Amino acid sequence: MRVLVADDDRFARVLLGDLLESWGHEVLMAEDGEEAWQILENDSGIAILLTDWVMPGLDGPSLCRRLRGRERERYLPIILVTSQSSQDHLIEGLQAGADCFVTKPVAEGVLWAQLQTCQRILALESRLSRKVRALEEASQRIHRDLEAAAAIQKSHLPEKHPTHPGVDFAWVYDACETLGGDMFNVFRLDEEHVGVYILDVSGHGTTAALLSVALSRVLVPLPQQGGILKGELEEPPFYALPSPAAVAEELNRRFQTSESGLFATFLYGILNPRSGVFRFVSAGHPGPVHILAEGEPRDVGEAAATGPPIGIVQDAEYGEQEILLAPGSRLLLYTDGVDETQNQAGENFGRSRIVDLLSASTCEGSTLEDSVATLRKSLLDFSAGEPQRDDITIVGLGITDEGPQ
Repeated sequence: MRVLVADDDRFARVLLGDLLESWGHEVLMAEDGEEAWQILENDSGIAILLTDWVMPGLDGPSLCRRLRGRERERYLPIILVTSQSSQDHLIEGLQAGADCFVTKPVAEGVLWAQLQTCQRILALESRLSRKVRALEEASQRIHRDLEAAAAIQKSHLPEKHPTHPGVDFAWVYDACETLGGDMFNVFRLDEEHVGVYILDVSGHGTTAALLSVALSRVLVPLPQQGGILKGELEEPPFYALPSPAAVAEELNRRFQTSESGLFATFLYGILNPRSGVFRFVSAGHPGPVHILAEGEPRDVGEAAATGPPIGIVQDAEYGEQEILLAPGSRLLLYTDGVDETQNQAGENFGRSRIVDLLSASTCEGSTLEDSVATLRKSLLDFSAGEPQRDDITIVGLGITDEGPQ
């Protein structure tokens, strides 16, 4: 082990050096505190410092304080050698950063015992460092796994807007952690209907993300793959579209999660662009905001709730509502991370701000995509650096002025 001896007394340095070398240590010498400091600055392999208290210039306690004020990769145990043995000197040395004391004249047995103490400190640090490295490696593996899981989760989100005559789509998805509990999708059900759903699993993180992905796996119009948005028929057109209420009831039947404490709010709607009718079910989810082409916006709000969240009440029954979308009107769906975004004063963004913002952007002639982007930016401005506490999902759809062809 490499030991640095700092003492302005040459005889004392040589005596200590010979003794340490006889015990198998490699010894370096410094004539005072400044020289010891320079050696330590340039040699990170020194394991223990043995320093005299009284030295010209930089004395022992001052050297201790300077070393403790400097961050080092490895801890440096310090043995302070002093001719003083009073309690006040002991306290001063410990407060300066010394770990052990040896009084002059140095007794070999005492020095040996103090070196053993320093070696135990280094051994503990070495074990701690190994555990920290193991934890860092585990953390990196977890982070890589989470990133892979996030990529899988995002693969269940729509990559591009579906094309359907007379309908525009826009959305924003922003998880507050690597994995989120929100999920949504927009898709063509057939030549005449478009389906859209948005769901929000309670909490966030890995558990919520796993449930959101599991829910999304069945919320597809592919009955042969377990999807529940289309039913198979034996006669043309060989399929049927279950009502939104029937979809919510089947989803609730398959995912009873009350024992785990998890649940999911859920909104699913079917839009017929030709008639402009949007028929939907809301399982404890915030209602849509209906922005009319002319006139005041219609805030559906809590009145949209047609049943409890998914996973809470076994055999729950759900009702439906309808909204008539005229050409030029828009519909906005969102998760509660939007209206519950908080500013530094703890105030929620609130639903009224959402309605006012969307109404203003529509009146100004902004595109649907611009309106959704403006809402997301307004949330960021409102929170003003506050941490995002929940996932944020915004889905907008609009009937174009031309209407379906």
